[in-house]
Amino acid sequence: MFRSYPFPETLTPLDSSPYAPNQRKAQETTVEITCEQAGPCEANITFTIERADFDRELKRALFESGKNVRMKGFRPGKVPASFLEKQFGADARRQVAENFSKEAFQQAIKEHDLKPVGRQALKLDDVDFDTPEGLKHSFDVSLRPAIEVGEYKGLSIDSELAPVLDEELEQALDDLRKQRAKPEPVGAEGLPADGVATLTLRWERDGETVFEREGLRMSPEVAPPGADPDAFKEALEGVQIGDEPQLSITIPEDFPEIDDEHKGKEATCHLIITETFKMVHADDDEIAKLLECEDIGAARDVARSQMAEAREQQEHQRQETVLIHQVLDAHEFELPGPMVEDQVNGRTQQITAQLTEQGLEGDELEAEVTKQSASAREEVNKGTKALFLVSELAEREGLEVTQEDISTELAQIAQRNQSSIEEVLNYYRENRLLDQVAVELIERKVRKFIRENANVQAPS
Repeated sequence: MFRSYPFPETLTPLDSSPYAPNQRKAQETTVEITCEQAGPCEANITFTIERADFDRELKRALFESGKNVRMKGFRPGKVPASFLEKQFGADARRQVAENFSKEAFQQAIKEHDLKPVGRQALKLDDVDFDTPEGLKHSFDVSLRPAIEVGEYKGLSIDSELAPVLDEELEQALDDLRKQRAKPEPVGAEGLPADGVATLTLRWERDGETVFEREGLRMSPEVAPPGADPDAFKEALEGVQIGDEPQLSITIPEDFPEIDDEHKGKEATCHLIITETFKMVHADDDEIAKLLECEDIGAARDVARSQMAEAREQQEHQRQETVLIHQVLDAHEFELPGPMVEDQVNGRTQQITAQLTEQGLEGDELEAEVTKQSASAREEVNKGTKALFLVSELAEREGLEVTQEDISTELAQIAQRNQSSIEEVLNYYRENRLLDQVAVELIERKVRKFIRENANVQAPS
């Protein structure tokens, strides 16, 4: 997929709440809330619960906690309230406060038409649950930014789509002939430049063998590490079975199977030839059959059509990338700070772990983390901006991701990875990646919409 910017790796869907609806079955409790805009992308929710309402819910929570408690002298569910308060009181108070906070959150969303994003964190550590007035608590919520949408339809762009030239078509067919080539023994003719030899490769220094491999298949056109390509080609081209050409090489510094004392040193490369093959390219009939055509003329037409289609797809992707950049650059708006910081912190932790595995530590580690974290922050800002703008445009144009879209995408992923759809679906579910798939699909739809509604100028 060709994205304009990397989107955030994890996120809560923009149209859903991170809290489940309150499941209390008690009599209705009035939750008094106020909601104030604390910034461009932030609201502060304050709610109040009467003392009697809080105590009633606390009593119910303690009762539920005590259902399975076993205490000598008491039947299950009949354990004294004083014991339950001592054992479960602190946790029960926190859970009741959390439930009321969730209810206040849902009520605020409905009453004030809030659009929360990201992971909302409830901070209850400093809450006093036992005030005479009851429970009063405030928390901040990250909101989807308000975007003043500018132009995104009718943008101008020049097409760079070029026709498939005859020489390009023939080159593609020649490449296909080479790909379908079959080896045949050379005999007394000698190894051709595009042939393949089976050989033993041996590196020697001062009469000592420092590396040796048997049964290697090598072409004169692809030199081994440390060898000069022209010298290798000259040494191997024209050889016959039993020949033992040799050439000078420099043992690579990063070659893993060589002792350090030999790395970077001059050595002699011995090539002991055991088999030689010429590559017989596929003929016109084989190419026609491969492309499911009656003859090479029809195969040329099919190949040209396939090349033109692939070229058109590439041009569409290029246009979409250029156009989405234009749209992003033309829009400026505030981003939710906590959401951005969560992403940056996650990237920084990954960077630190990777660099630590590479052996960096101390000041060197800190300096590199600081350097890469700055780039990570820039990427997160760009990706988050793209996420919100794409979502806004999708809503305006009624672009949606259907279950069929997701199923098709997972099927394609399964095919590319030679896995079953069930395996891919389970993996994406277990790793909570289905939302990310939906985000990527909606981005594609928006990019396509912008391109299809652009003023594309034909190449001159």
